[in-house]
Amino acid sequence: MKIQWNWRISVLAVVALAAFETGSAGQVPYGQPYGVPPQMVYSPSAMTFGYAPGMAAPAMPDAVPASHAYGGPPAMAAMPNDGYGRPAYAPEAACETTGEYLLHDGHRHGPLGSYLASILRVLAPYSETGCCAPHWFDVHAEAVFLRRDDDARFRELVRLGPLGEALITTNDLAFDTLDPSLRITGTWQTGPGSNLEFTYFGLNDYSEKVEARSSANLLYAAFDNFSLDAAGVPVAEAEIEQFHQAQFQRVKLDSDFDSLELNYRRRWMGPTCLVQGSWLFGVRYFELEDRMQFFSFAERDTIPPPGVDSGGDALYDLRTRNFMTGAQLGGDMWVCLLPGLRVGIDGKAGLYGNNVKVNTTLTGHDPFDNFMSFIEPEALNNDKATFIGEMGILLTYQINHNFTFRAGYQMLWVEGVATALDNFNSDITERVPMMADGDSLFYDGFTVGAEWMW
Repeated sequence: MKIQWNWRISVLAVVALAAFETGSAGQVPYGQPYGVPPQMVYSPSAMTFGYAPGMAAPAMPDAVPASHAYGGPPAMAAMPNDGYGRPAYAPEAACETTGEYLLHDGHRHGPLGSYLASILRVLAPYSETGCCAPHWFDVHAEAVFLRRDDDARFRELVRLGPLGEALITTNDLAFDTLDPSLRITGTWQTGPGSNLEFTYFGLNDYSEKVEARSSANLLYAAFDNFSLDAAGVPVAEAEIEQFHQAQFQRVKLDSDFDSLELNYRRRWMGPTCLVQGSWLFGVRYFELEDRMQFFSFAERDTIPPPGVDSGGDALYDLRTRNFMTGAQLGGDMWVCLLPGLRVGIDGKAGLYGNNVKVNTTLTGHDPFDNFMSFIEPEALNNDKATFIGEMGILLTYQINHNFTFRAGYQMLWVEGVATALDNFNSDITERVPMMADGDSLFYDGFTVGAEWMW
């Protein structure tokens, strides 16, 4: 109930801030579409700022005729002369018959240089919006490829014999491959330089599965310490026929997370347009789930004499869930490398109330396929504080007025959660229910996507 109230209060705070911003008088918005600032022009009276009607503003503040700013026709360019009233020598005309071309500084380059220059023009970003255009989008979507690092302790899960080689360990269940997920953000402008953002991050599916087989029925599971006593000596009477002297065993670990965010963002611009950025305040809901399944099959032996029947199967099913809700602060900062090309850093972090749930069952079948339960179903829960931090290093490349490509390196920290490997309890005969909710997770990888603007 406390977590629900924290969620409600945080959402109301963000909505109230956005409503106040929408109703307040803001600064004068840019007059040119796509957030291009006014360009410098000259008029008969003084230097001023304006736009030529129907024309896109230049990439950087260049001097243009005053008639452009007031709707008149473009002024005629002055004819260069040699100081005596005669037309000056035009090197461009001399190059028409030689196949050479001039660079902006007057140096010549041949057909090969012209070809390379054409390639560079094609690869160059769209630059008409200039460096002073704010980093803005209406919808942003990207694929995020992350691997997960878990600090759970190392444990042996399956051995070949009670004292033999470890065939399956927790290291075999590591999520060390880059698995895809989706992040999508939609914005709603609340005022000049400010907006509300709604973000979804998830649709990932981490999964690892390891199997072991023994034709001699020598697989021993970690349950009840591989049937060893306190001194580490095998005890035949301590063996559980579904887990010890087994023919086949499989361990599977799955994990996924889903995140929902509602943020208020306010943008700022540096005095030279080289650096810009924003700060944000918002609420986030983050759900993390792990599931571990341990299956064991021992070959059934029901041949007389009676009383020595053995074998069967068993399934250990462990599920951990973390429901995290709280407020976060963050922001971003961007540096303009070229008009249309930016590099930046984005981050946010917050403290969250975490409602932790751990559920465990251990069931199976005896040699005659009769259902049995090895332990009573367990359902444990706890409320605690959790930290979530996120940071990315990004590069944006503007393709045209509407589309911008983005890519970068992404990191995500989650501290104080319950995971399956940390909650694996192998005791059966002397079982004491337990919960571990202090695990730390680190995700990192790369992201590729696009931004779209009306």
